[in-house]
Amino acid sequence: MGRRHHSIIAKLNRNTKERKSLFRIQLKQLIELGSLITTVTKAKIIKRLFDRLAAKASGGTLSSRRLVAAELGSPKSANRLVDLIIPAMGGRRSGFTTIQKVGVRRGDSTSTASISLIVPLPETPKKEVKAEKVIKKK
Repeated sequence: MGRRHHSIIAKLNRNTKERKSLFRIQLKQLIELGSLITTVTKAKIIKRLFDRLAAKASGGTLSSRRLVAAELGSPKSANRLVDLIIPAMGGRRSGFTTIQKVGVRRGDSTSTASISLIVPLPETPKKEVKAEKVIKKK
């Protein structure tokens, strides 16, 4: 089996497992927090991956939920994406995120960027707290 020439995703000086893990973590952060700051190269890759993930999640079916959960490794994040974020996007088919250059990282002079969702992140519905039963002693 040979190497695919002109590979789309940069290697980022990591092996395959490290790279997939890095992208999975950053995708989960983007879903949970709505934005994150990383290098420009990683932000461009995350944008591409998030668009693909959101396209899968747009169906809203059980199978699409499971596909997204398998890719993220977290059913909680998958449900948040399918239930809250995708409906907030409206009928959008792509372009779910924006990249804005932030500046230069002080330690190694790498240019950094902020990647965030197009629409503001909807609040998570809070579960109602059940009233505790008060037992009166006689």
